[in-house]
Amino acid sequence: MKGSPVASDTATSAAPRRARRRMRATAVLYAVTGVVFATFLLSTVPGMRPDAGYNLVLDGLLNNIAYELSAAVCLVRARRMTTHRGGYEVLGWGLALYGVGNIYWTLVVRTMDPEPFPTIADAFWLSFYPFAFAALVMFAGGIVRKVPLSLWLDALVAGLAVAGIAAAAFDPVLAVTGGSRAAVATTLAYLLLDLLLLLVVTAVLAVFNWRAPTGLLFVAAGLALFAIADGLYLFTANSGSYQSGGPGDGLWVAATLTLGFSPGWAKRPDRGLPPVWVRIGLPVGAALGALATLDLSLDRQLNQVAVSLCVLTVVAALARLVVTLREVASLAGSHELAFTDELTGLGNRRAFYDGAAERIDRPGGTGALLLLDLDRFKEVNDSLGHRAGDALLVQVTERLRDRLLDTAHLLVRLGGDEFAVLVDDADDGAAQDTAHAVRDAFRDPFSLEGITVRLTASIGVALYPCHGADASTLLRRADLAMYQAKAGRAGHLIYSEDLDSGHNEQRLHDLEALRGDIADRSMVIHYQPKVDVATNRVTGVEALVRWEHPTRGLLLPGDFLSLVEQAGLMGDLTDAVLDQALDQVCSWRTRGRWLSVAVNLSASSLVDVDLPTRVCAALTKRRLAPSALALEITEDFLMADRERARDILSEVRRSGVQVSVDDYGTGYSSLAYLRELPIDELKLDRSFITPMTNDPRAAAIVRSTIDLAHALGLTMVAEGVECDDVVSQLAAYGCDKIQGFVYAPALAPAELEQWLDARESSTARRVDAPAGLTF
Repeated sequence: MKGSPVASDTATSAAPRRARRRMRATAVLYAVTGVVFATFLLSTVPGMRPDAGYNLVLDGLLNNIAYELSAAVCLVRARRMTTHRGGYEVLGWGLALYGVGNIYWTLVVRTMDPEPFPTIADAFWLSFYPFAFAALVMFAGGIVRKVPLSLWLDALVAGLAVAGIAAAAFDPVLAVTGGSRAAVATTLAYLLLDLLLLLVVTAVLAVFNWRAPTGLLFVAAGLALFAIADGLYLFTANSGSYQSGGPGDGLWVAATLTLGFSPGWAKRPDRGLPPVWVRIGLPVGAALGALATLDLSLDRQLNQVAVSLCVLTVVAALARLVVTLREVASLAGSHELAFTDELTGLGNRRAFYDGAAERIDRPGGTGALLLLDLDRFKEVNDSLGHRAGDALLVQVTERLRDRLLDTAHLLVRLGGDEFAVLVDDADDGAAQDTAHAVRDAFRDPFSLEGITVRLTASIGVALYPCHGADASTLLRRADLAMYQAKAGRAGHLIYSEDLDSGHNEQRLHDLEALRGDIADRSMVIHYQPKVDVATNRVTGVEALVRWEHPTRGLLLPGDFLSLVEQAGLMGDLTDAVLDQALDQVCSWRTRGRWLSVAVNLSASSLVDVDLPTRVCAALTKRRLAPSALALEITEDFLMADRERARDILSEVRRSGVQVSVDDYGTGYSSLAYLRELPIDELKLDRSFITPMTNDPRAAAIVRSTIDLAHALGLTMVAEGVECDDVVSQLAAYGCDKIQGFVYAPALAPAELEQWLDARESSTARRVDAPAGLTF
């Protein structure tokens, strides 16, 4: 019953039985084929035959069984194939027809005296060829579209050579026909089809790069044996030495058995370039064979077909040699490209390893490896795009070439923004001189599409052989020194053993933890209050980032910002601080604390055209008014690219977000940018605030700066204030806001709320919500 458990169990148990029966039948088939073939081979050995002529059992029965079993084996094995199955099945049916022809010859033609020629047996034998050609086409059809010109020429050269040499044998072979038109046509059919068969086999092998699958090699061998057997028969018949049932007949049986067992060999060959002997030897050998055949025409007249084919072979061989020379030149170019960085034209990592190994292995050789990494390159890439980043790398390359022309023996780009410099015969002092020369290359700013970019590099130095006796060890140790130089902002550092005490592994762990906290928006944000001098109220705070290290505890920015810069995460960190600070503002405002927040921008933010869009999106998402946020930038960043900063900050300011200049007076101050750039607030650095009570010159600078800010319509904030006397003096000068330890350090949100509650209790009032402010 359909679908019943009984029926299902029966079907399940029947499947293994059928598989076992098929395996037993196949085994019997193979065994019988082997016995028949072994018996036939033994029968061809002199002294093993019962008589010297045709034997009905050995030459008739066993011969025909071998033919048909070959076809059966081919068809059975083809059923198990996953590739080229159709081709092998077609080949199997061709073998079956060939065997039928041999059976007809044994039972009918052989008994006639004299034997007629041609007969129906020849029709069956000739019918094998279309099946063989169809199988070969099916074998090559899957890859023929991918065949390069050189392999087509291989096929043409080899095919023409075989055809030309074989055509030279036409005249003596045709003598066996006796002049009958039917006999001539049939003999020519065998000759032409054998010739075409060899040509197609050669072409197919060439299409497979002369590294065909093992099964196809069996097919090629079997078809070649067919052609050889036919040719041997015609020659022996022409000389009167052919004897039915002789050893020569074994070639036909061997050919069919080779074809019969060709399916099932699934080994796939290497698909690389043809071997050298094929690329050079094939056209040379083919040309020599064709020339030797043409040389025979000097002694006896060859037919025009043979002469034409041999001439075409020589021409095709010359064309193949030309293509070979082009391939060799192309390989040389490819080899050069494999060792060259495409963007900069410098050597690449592979070139470094080859060049370094040659220099390090030199007896008595010494030198230095300098590994340099560009600082904040990822920010340029992210802000200006990869095209600008590539242009910057090209400019860096040109400068390094100019600076190191006389000292560096090998300059390569390892990848990304990493370069390596290998200097021969260099000691500690020479290595440091080279490091200084590299750093000098970054002294002047770079210009990218009208944008000025300042860049520095961190350099790690490893000496050989004292720091390593191979390129990999040197590179790893120079890398450790480079990262330590970057972390300590040292510019360059020479490797020492204490750097190798787990530093690299710890740095990777720290970087992964930091990356995760930034992505999860779980950085620690502390807030330092800003006190309005006129009202003594806290109306805003500055967000200052901290990081809770898994083992070292809470770290200040100076302890982890270098790691952020090394990993190119400064932009991500800025976004994380912005998100967390705005979330905190929302939380405060739901509880009646109407505070604005100031967030520091990184250098990359000032060249990020998407910054205004992201800031507005962050405010809109939280339903906060633009006045809830202020963005702080140091004046060094403003001076680096004033025009681009003006465009971006103008768009930010048009949205209602305030712009503040932090650490004013510590950089390359210019009154021009105060006039040109859209700024709302100046924050005077503590280096001017702290000494003002005892230094009249410092006090004069503070007073004049406050007056200047007010004259320009800007708000002045004094940061780093630590005592009440300074507060009083600033108030007298008209300072608008004060920030510093005199009121409170940067506090966690909960601590800040407690501090605000205590302060409001002492003044007996809480800050009221401004009218009309939404969030």
